Amino acid sequence: MRVWVTTMLALLAAAPGFAQVNRQEADPAVWLRQIYALYARAQKDEKLQNQATTKLVEQRASRALAALFKRDEACSSKGQVCALDWDFVIDGQDFELSDVKVGATQISGDKASVTASFVNMKTPCVNVYYFVREDGVWKVDDIETRPKGQKPTRIAQMLRDFKDY
Repeated sequence: MRVWVTTMLALLAAAPGFAQVNRQEADPAVWLRQIYALYARAQKDEKLQNQATTKLVEQRASRALAALFKRDEACSSKGQVCALDWDFVIDGQDFELSDVKVGATQISGDKASVTASFVNMKTPCVNVYYFVREDGVWKVDDIETRPKGQKPTRIAQMLRDFKDY
């Protein structure tokens, strides 16, 4: 009995920290900070450049967005220029990132958004990531890029509207 009580007390003592770690790992803002941190490290370490790609977002896409990415990838595999011809994470083809800020997750039911602002190649940019909860996990459902002085682009809409698939 004493062993059981001791074990339970140890588990309860550890529970708040465990819950905090799980909440942070599930938080889309924490995940996005990790992605932008990888891009920042890739600027200085050429070996990391193959890891800092839109594939990170594609792997965490909602079912609907994943289907659109898959269709675009099939088009690109034929050697064609398809809907996505730039890295939407950094809103460009090349990157020299600075002033990266990832805001807090804004949650409304099973939907959430996170805003990332940064400067890429001396151009201020803002990306808004929209998430949906699928099977208890936050999945990227769309991304809106807002480069300064240009019209915002919704990635899911661009992928849906592309006609040459």
